[in-house]
Amino acid sequence: MPYKVEVAKLATIARNIYEQNAEYLDSLKKKYSEIERDDFLWHFLLQSFSTMGRSSGWEGLIGNKDNYNQVTFDALSGLSDEEREEVVKSVCRVAKIRMPDRKAGFILSCFKALKDLGGLKQAKQKLLSAEGRDGKMKFLQQLPGIGPKYARNIMMDVYHEDFRDSIAIDVRIKAISETLGLNFIKYQEHEDFFLDVAGAAGLNGWELDRLMYNFRDDFEREIAKA
Repeated sequence: MPYKVEVAKLATIARNIYEQNAEYLDSLKKKYSEIERDDFLWHFLLQSFSTMGRSSGWEGLIGNKDNYNQVTFDALSGLSDEEREEVVKSVCRVAKIRMPDRKAGFILSCFKALKDLGGLKQAKQKLLSAEGRDGKMKFLQQLPGIGPKYARNIMMDVYHEDFRDSIAIDVRIKAISETLGLNFIKYQEHEDFFLDVAGAAGLNGWELDRLMYNFRDDFEREIAKA
């Protein structure tokens, strides 16, 4: 196992933080029920684009129901191509998400892609029937704007069983790596390091990922003290 010292150090910290926050993680696991939503895929695509690059964008696009209701799949389906483009661009700007015009382009392209797949029900069925984690990630990464991080994160947000040993590497998790003095070039190498940490801490990858995302300050403080 590479980085044995760092793995052991971070595993001890992670276990302690987990024991203080296990109930919170249990509450996040209950979001599994959201996979039953008819609009599951569209909702989590919108959520991905709202937080991509800046998590505060969630409040403007998802938390603000006036904005959100304008860009539901059903709402956009009733518009012409020109009207749809105007609405999506306007809502992304009003919601103050990062790079609103680029995100609007992703949303519009994903709308077309899902339409081409037969709509939300058929697209969801194809996603969930894809084989294992790799198959589901491959499906999601065919959608405009969705890369390795969000392909993992969409399914991790609903605690899907194929993604419980996954790490969605983002800026917060990269910051923890940097605090440890580590720098990874390849995504898989980075993920593998944290999966080693999770195993050493007696956690699954999802649990470690959500701990680091929600309690980054605690991790950085404890690393500095160790």
